[in-house]
Amino acid sequence: MRTKGDEQAVTEGRRLLDRSLERAKAEYDRYTAGGRKAPPVIDILIISGGGDWGAFGAGFLKGWQKVPAQHPLAKPEFDAVTGVSTGTLIAPFAFLGDQQSIDDIVDLYRNPQEDWVKQRGFLYFLPDNISFAEVPGLEREIRKHITMDLLRRIAKAGTDGRLLAVNTTDLDSGTSRVFDLVAEAQLAADSGQVDRVHNIMLASAGILGAFPFRIIDDELYVDGSVTGNIIYGGRIAEEDSLPALWQKAYPNLPSPKFRFWVIFNNQFRPVPVVTAPNWVAVIQRSLETSSRAATATAVRHLFAMSEISRLKRKAEVEVVLCPSRGIGLPPVPGVFKKETMNNLADLGEKMGADPASWSDEPPGF
Repeated sequence: MRTKGDEQAVTEGRRLLDRSLERAKAEYDRYTAGGRKAPPVIDILIISGGGDWGAFGAGFLKGWQKVPAQHPLAKPEFDAVTGVSTGTLIAPFAFLGDQQSIDDIVDLYRNPQEDWVKQRGFLYFLPDNISFAEVPGLEREIRKHITMDLLRRIAKAGTDGRLLAVNTTDLDSGTSRVFDLVAEAQLAADSGQVDRVHNIMLASAGILGAFPFRIIDDELYVDGSVTGNIIYGGRIAEEDSLPALWQKAYPNLPSPKFRFWVIFNNQFRPVPVVTAPNWVAVIQRSLETSSRAATATAVRHLFAMSEISRLKRKAEVEVVLCPSRGIGLPPVPGVFKKETMNNLADLGEKMGADPASWSDEPPGF
C-alpha cells in the first residue's frame, strides 16, 4: 500500500510540476514575442487551514482586490492556488479570482449556520461513532457552492496550465495526498458527476475525529492539515523544485521570477488561555498548538528553500506572508460563531487592503 501511495504521489507531483514549467515557458515565450510588456512572474497562492478562521482568509482576498493594480503587491492572477482544510473551501474561489467568486466565499464565511457542525448526541464519545460530530450544514454548503457550473469554470481556467491543488490525509497509508482540482473538475464535467469533488473537499476540511472521514478510491481520508497545513512543495528534493527544473530545461534562458503568497488563517502563537482540566479541552488545545507550530516550521522551510534557490540557482524567488494578527479571545465562545467569523472577515478585509500587511520575514518563535 505504501509503495503504491508513494508512486502515486511522485507521479502526481511530477505532473503538476511539469504543467507549471510548461506554463512558465509559455509566459516567457509570450514576453519575448512582445505579447506582454514585463518578464513573467509565476505567482503561487498558498492558503492554510484554520477552521472558522478561514473567514479571515476569505475577507483578506476581498480586501486585496482594493489594492491598485500598479502597486507591486497588488493581487495578481495566480498561476497556482493551493489550499488545505478551510483553505480548500476558499481555494476554488481564489483560483477563479473574479469579484463575484470572492464575494460568494466571503458570504459563506460571514453566514455560518447552526447545523454546520452538530454533536452526535450525549454519547458522541463512544468509539463506534465515526466522529464526534456530523456536518449536514457544511455538506449542504459544499453542494450549494461547488456546482457543475463552477467546476466547468475551473476546468476552463486551468486549460492554460494554471493549477488548483488541495491536500488531504490518507489514513490507511499514513501519507498526504494532493488532489489536482483542475483535473478533477474536468473529470466531473465529462462524467456529469460532482460527488467526487465534494468528497475530496469535505475530506480535506474534515477536522480529525470531529468531522466524518471520507472514503475516496476505497481508502479513508481526513483533514489535510494532519500531514501538512500548507502545500508549498516541501516534500520534493531541491533538484526537483521549479527553479531547478527551469535551469535544467532551459539553461540558456533567464529564470522567471517565482513569488509565493502565503495567507495563514490564524496567528502563529496561540492566545494564552487557562485550559480546562479535562481530556476534551486538553486534546483540542494540543491539536491547535501543534498545528500552528507545524505550520510555522513549514513556512520557515519555504523561506529556506527560496534562499537556496537564490544562492544555488541564481533564481529570483520571493516569499511574502500574512498571518492574521491583533485578535484576542473570540467574542463568542465556540466554533463557527457568526459574530466571531464576521470579526475575522472584517479584519481580513482591512489587512488585505493594506499592502503593509505582507511580510517578507519568516515567523519568529
